[in-house]
Amino acid sequence: METGVRIDTLAQVDLVSRIRSGNRQAEAELVERYSRGVMIIICREVRSTAVAEDLHQETFRIILEKIRQGDIREPERLSGFVCGVARNLTIDYFRRAARQESMAEIEEAMPLPHPAPDQLQELLQKEKADLVRQVLKEMPNERDIQVLYRFYLADEDKEQVCAELGLSSLHFNLVLHRARERFKELYERAMRGR
Repeated sequence: METGVRIDTLAQVDLVSRIRSGNRQAEAELVERYSRGVMIIICREVRSTAVAEDLHQETFRIILEKIRQGDIREPERLSGFVCGVARNLTIDYFRRAARQESMAEIEEAMPLPHPAPDQLQELLQKEKADLVRQVLKEMPNERDIQVLYRFYLADEDKEQVCAELGLSSLHFNLVLHRARERFKELYERAMRGR
């Protein structure tokens, strides 16, 4: 068993070495050797044949590019690298698809505003802004006011706000979430009172 593993390790190192030296036959060997496994990894998640084939090709394009550039530091772990690239591309595909779907939903839900708002829209926006300021002033917790104002209105960087308020990133997220919830409750109450 150990001898088989050693031979496979040596074969991977040799294959990487030959590809680095420009051997096109070695590139074809790499694709032939790993093609089936890469397709299995991709097809576990992707149902579209066209998308799976695109991801398959992109996987080998990236792998060959990395090998040619000498970016593979551990050629004896080529198999793991190949699997990792295939998995990462598949994950990235779904992230991009989800992002595009989300953007499409937002664009559908939010019609583009007219470039020049009419007087009624300006008045409504001013009233809304006044109400936001009023609700912020009524909030009992100073830190809530600081976090909401600095992060959303002053558009300050999260790291800067964390540093100045002595919060970790995780704690900031919690404080921000709670502040938003309290603000939302006060805002809705103020809207009902109008």
